[in-house]
Amino acid sequence: MKLRRRSILEEEDESINVSPLIDVVFILLIFFIVSATFVTLPGVEVARPRVKNASSLQKNSVLFALSEKNQIFHAGKSVQLSDVPPLISQAIKDRDKPVVIQVDQWADATMLAKLVSEAKKVSPSVSLATLKNR
Repeated sequence: MKLRRRSILEEEDESINVSPLIDVVFILLIFFIVSATFVTLPGVEVARPRVKNASSLQKNSVLFALSEKNQIFHAGKSVQLSDVPPLISQAIKDRDKPVVIQVDQWADATMLAKLVSEAKKVSPSVSLATLKNR
């Protein structure tokens, strides 16, 4: 009888308890979700013009897109020109973020100038997204 009890205790001691490992994994998962930054894409594909000199911007930015049909997009929705300053104000209320405008190479330059003007009313940093030539 003692031998049987000892073998049961030895079997229990040999098993691995994974509960603490699961707890640590969930804590890490929560940490990465909370600390992640989310970027809302403008919601339309544009053919950006190529340039020789380009510099990278911060990943945290407010994105707008101007399509070849001169429509302005933000977060997957078409927006009016007058809606641009309130959208930027809402996006940068906690901390300053640059505004990046993705412009299709066939978009109207006057519409681009109006969009940049509206964005500069709220944000001092407005940039155009391009593709770097290789």
